[in-house]
Amino acid sequence: MSGTSVEDLKPGDHACLTFSDNDERLDIVAAFVRDGLRLGEKVLCLTEAVSQTALADELAGRGLGVASATRSGQLQVGASGQFFTPQGSFDPASTIDSLQEQIDLAHRDGYGGLRVTGDMCWALRPVNGVAGLMEYESRLTRLLAGQNATAACQYDRQCFDTVTMASAADAHGMNVTAVTYHDDAMLRICRQYVPTGVRVAGEIDYRAIEPLTLALSEALALDDHLDVNLTRLRFMDTSTAGVIVQTAFGLTGEQTMTVRCTPISAQVLAALGLQGLARVTMTTVRHDD
Repeated sequence: MSGTSVEDLKPGDHACLTFSDNDERLDIVAAFVRDGLRLGEKVLCLTEAVSQTALADELAGRGLGVASATRSGQLQVGASGQFFTPQGSFDPASTIDSLQEQIDLAHRDGYGGLRVTGDMCWALRPVNGVAGLMEYESRLTRLLAGQNATAACQYDRQCFDTVTMASAADAHGMNVTAVTYHDDAMLRICRQYVPTGVRVAGEIDYRAIEPLTLALSEALALDDHLDVNLTRLRFMDTSTAGVIVQTAFGLTGEQTMTVRCTPISAQVLAALGLQGLARVTMTTVRHDD
């Protein structure tokens, strides 16, 4: 299964969207929704792990025009369980028929196509018919081929077993995940899509300067505004903090930068002179957990 960026998805694509944590999932889903709204497509966003209200709030918090898109009918946020198991059980053929109806409806309503993403965690519940999940995924790949519709099915690597993940990979045409610069048990550095920038989670020190520098350098080259998301970073040494400060000095033209971090990280960055730099905003967050 080939890998691709969420931003490169096009009509006819059926992607397996995999993620490591909820923040990463929401970021990729937001990019998927954003692109659909920009292209004038009907967007159906199905959620299970978080409530419909919470998902809508997350999308709105990332700058998407959720309220207006919902009022116009271009964006629909629904419950995965209700869509996939409307009668309490799962029927692959019936679900495929429902998606074809959604594709036809989007066309009749004058949209440029249909874009649908579904949180597949509903399949972790004891649901009758869930054994047909991979049959459904294979049929969806065939359904989308040649149609003006795009689908991204969300699979949580922390919840689904390796056999299911492998089967899902085989049933989809491609894999979508965040562009990753470093990923191990202690640290993950990846591209952030909405807002654009870099996300760093875990613990980082001088040994990860190279991937951090690469991630920030590519963001400098790509983005007018860099969002450096350190909200899930538990530890950062002065060497890596220095890379972030140096990135701020590398802003050109009208580029701006926001650094979101915990109070501990903020202290390290402030000591190196980040706070108060022109075109740089630093905000702190606290986690109850």
